[in-house]
Amino acid sequence: VKKDIEEIETTNIELDHRVSKLIAENEHLKQTYKKLYDSIKPTRIRSKEQFDALINQVNQKSMEISNLNVSLLEKDLVITALKDELRKLKRKDLVDNTVTKHTISPKMLKVDVEPIAPKLLNNRTAHSYYLRHTQE
Repeated sequence: VKKDIEEIETTNIELDHRVSKLIAENEHLKQTYKKLYDSIKPTRIRSKEQFDALINQVNQKSMEISNLNVSLLEKDLVITALKDELRKLKRKDLVDNTVTKHTISPKMLKVDVEPIAPKLLNNRTAHSYYLRHTQE
């Protein structure tokens, strides 16, 4: 009986050591998770600030690019005007050709077509006559 009591006491002591180790590990994990949780908000704020700064940089660069494109277009127009002046001074007047757009009215596209007989579809002369007749 005494041996059993001693074994139970040693088992209790071992279990107490295990419990104390687990409690210490649990406290350590709690502290670690608390540090991580507390670092989430500042990290989020920092990343948002970096994101906003990058967005501002992109917007500034796009504005610079659009301003440069406008400037380039203006310079192109000036160069074209100067070339025309140079041609005039050399007595080689060249006028830029303007092309007028000729539109076809929908009334001209209306064609009163009579259907052709299916047996005449493969006949070349009948087909050419049919086309001439519909064009008139």
